Amino acid sequence: MQGNVSAAPGEAPRARMIAKRPWLGPVLAVLVAAGAVVMIGLGVWQLQRLVERRALNARITNLMAQPPLPLSASIGGVPEYTPVLATGVFDFANEIEVKNRAHEQQPGVHLLTPLRLQGSDQAVLVDRGWIPYTQADPTARAAYDGPAGVVTVIGLARSSEARTFFLLPADPTASPAAPRLDSWFWINIPQIQTQIPYPLLPFFVEAAPRGGPASLPLSSYEDIDLSDGPHLSYAIQWFAFVVILVAGSLVLWRQAPKQNPAAEAINKTTAR
Repeated sequence: MQGNVSAAPGEAPRARMIAKRPWLGPVLAVLVAAGAVVMIGLGVWQLQRLVERRALNARITNLMAQPPLPLSASIGGVPEYTPVLATGVFDFANEIEVKNRAHEQQPGVHLLTPLRLQGSDQAVLVDRGWIPYTQADPTARAAYDGPAGVVTVIGLARSSEARTFFLLPADPTASPAAPRLDSWFWINIPQIQTQIPYPLLPFFVEAAPRGGPASLPLSSYEDIDLSDGPHLSYAIQWFAFVVILVAGSLVLWRQAPKQNPAAEAINKTTAR
């Protein structure tokens, strides 16, 4: 009799779903397999990024170990992170500040000063280092104008910067009302060149520390990140997601209700 048929609560709807949709199991299996393949690919990609980063770090380390290259009027571009040596006179009247630069979570700016190369009509921009934001006003930062006269700067050649994403802050464009910009977000040498009355080399120099370790401006010469970065941990996370996805899917599949005589009887009864 129909009244003798019993089933767990909710088993009949699940049984009907399985009976009416026999394709559901294969589709879910395909989706799980596709997700696993995508996450494995992302994990492998992060491992490739790790290999590339280690190769780049090795190249930077080798470049930084070279003796400083003397800069002259005839020099063109040099590989980034090449040690350089520049002799000339700082032009503090055309100095600018680079905003949004922090040191130990303290906001500040970097001082970017043209160094007019000795025996040349050219100059190179020198990142002299960080000062606190409270001292970024042109009048206040004049206390850091020095040394005067001919100086020799040793540092690393760094590439011109550019805004790479539309959501990042952009430097305003000079206008007749504001022909000179004192504060910049990016060390974009072609843009900065428009307000400098003499030619600039196509790279800037990140100056090595001068004086004591706590003397301002603070050089960021030693802040170059030569670590492996997050790529290995990201790869491990993606592979862990694969294990969770596959293992979890197998557990759910094993726990899914199977078609049984009781469920078939319920299906027939409810279908009437």
